[in-house]
Amino acid sequence: MALSGKVAIVTGAAQGLGKAFTERLLQRGARQVCVADVKVEDGQRTVSDFGQTYGKDRATFVKCDVSNEKDLEDLFVAVKRRYGPLDIMVNNAGIANETNWSKMVDINMKGLMKGTFLAIEAMRKDTGGHGGVIVNVASSAGLTPVFCTPSYCASKYGVVGFTLSWAESRTIVDLGIRFAVMCPAFTDTEIIKLGTNSIMLQPELATKMMDFVGINKVETVSDAFMQLVDDPESNGTIATITANHGIRFKRHKFTNLSML
Repeated sequence: MALSGKVAIVTGAAQGLGKAFTERLLQRGARQVCVADVKVEDGQRTVSDFGQTYGKDRATFVKCDVSNEKDLEDLFVAVKRRYGPLDIMVNNAGIANETNWSKMVDINMKGLMKGTFLAIEAMRKDTGGHGGVIVNVASSAGLTPVFCTPSYCASKYGVVGFTLSWAESRTIVDLGIRFAVMCPAFTDTEIIKLGTNSIMLQPELATKMMDFVGINKVETVSDAFMQLVDDPESNGTIATITANHGIRFKRHKFTNLSML
């Protein structure tokens, strides 16, 4: 995908993976990337740093709580008014906290779903959009059960199923939109630094599991992200990233029903 002139939104982009995804888009020549996050100071600092490196106003910050539907709607209105049609949507915002599963589902699933719905309306060619790509960030916990994070698993399984179901929609794909999902294992971000006591059940066993699986580098995950964005055939692709096995891509096998 040629990124020159493209407009992108990345949620949860004040730090961690979202920040890394934003920087990769800027490096590749995206015209404008909107850093959307609930963390105002971190988000403004990130945009300021990017401005010094990549040019003033190529990255902008918009405060957005993805669990608040109005915040998301206002985000899309602001981006369209300032920069025109959206080309890339990255639903990255997420938390891991088994002690507050309701909030986690609101952010990890419902916020991501609303962001996807809004991105579809912004991109679809029959309503003035230019088409584009929607990358939803799930987790390896969206592909296999994890005993210490059952609610987190549920939210990420939902992300995988939701994204692949949209990829099956020939009507939407024919309007120029493709869908991909990222499933990284443990990654060196703030969520990990919080410690297993904060985010997982059975923390002692969870720590052993983390040691066994290993910790991804942020750079490796952002490499996988860019490959999904670049590949025009990535509709329905799942990217898995693990410290032991690196990056792997699996293309979803569409059902016969999707061809009806």
